Amino acid sequence: MALPIDYEMLRLIWWLLMGVLLIGFTLTAGFDLGTAALLPFVAKTDPERRMVINSIGATWEGNQVWFILGGGAIFAAWPFVYAVSFSGFYLAMFLVLAALILRPVGFKYRSKKPDAAWRSRWDWALFIGGFVPALVFGVAVGNASILLFAIGGVMVATMGYGFRLTHEVDPLGPSNPLLSGTVAAPGAWLDNYGRHPWMLMAPILGFAGPLLAWIGIRRGREALAFGGSSAGAIGIIATVGLSMFPFILPSSIDPASSLTVWNASSSHVTLFIMLAVTPVLLPIVLLYTAWVYKVLFGRINLRDGEPNPDHY
Repeated sequence: MALPIDYEMLRLIWWLLMGVLLIGFTLTAGFDLGTAALLPFVAKTDPERRMVINSIGATWEGNQVWFILGGGAIFAAWPFVYAVSFSGFYLAMFLVLAALILRPVGFKYRSKKPDAAWRSRWDWALFIGGFVPALVFGVAVGNASILLFAIGGVMVATMGYGFRLTHEVDPLGPSNPLLSGTVAAPGAWLDNYGRHPWMLMAPILGFAGPLLAWIGIRRGREALAFGGSSAGAIGIIATVGLSMFPFILPSSIDPASSLTVWNASSSHVTLFIMLAVTPVLLPIVLLYTAWVYKVLFGRINLRDGEPNPDHY
């Protein structure tokens, strides 16, 4: 039976959706990780730390849905990428998962006892649960800071990093990672920007966003600071995806084993079924996320750090 959407288009759609899910995780769970990573430094007293924790207490669990959705989408749409990344980056993945396990335990147990030493230990557990995933994801996707992002761009432009396909691919053909036909090619990561100049908007946004965030912080304009930080994250993730396309997971050891959009996806039928379900489930996630943020929107203060059975 002929499907209404061809295989090439489905692969492109799921490559784009994978980026959307990564961005969704970054913009929601990202500030949860940042809050936990800064906890020991921005709050000194116990009421202050309870206030910081409860600033994300109502939303951090829901925000992790994006992480689960992203992992599930990669598993279903890009099984080769899922398998290779989890085995090749086993230690990094183990550190991330171990740190993420500390977060819910820290949130739940920190205030179970009034003992200062007890709470301090859980505060540092929350710090690890926020700092380690942010560091690993930052280095893996777009480097840990805007400075390293800039240095990475210079290295790509001047030191000859990149990969290139050596033959025409059949975007409608079956996935076969053994037939990638890839070679290392200096400067190839910049090829897409020459063919499609509009893509330059991604790295520009990656630099402009943090600058706007810095200006917002200096001027006390919270919306500008948050919006600039979010724009920077979107730009950095988009830069990685657009620079590497069609590569998803290139191999520096054996370029011929690199995984691309055309050789690492699930079958045509699988991608179509997943896409048919997405317009039903993804809006539900977006709607309940928006509803939770609307209902629970507002500032907290030191009174929220006082003992309360509804607070952490």
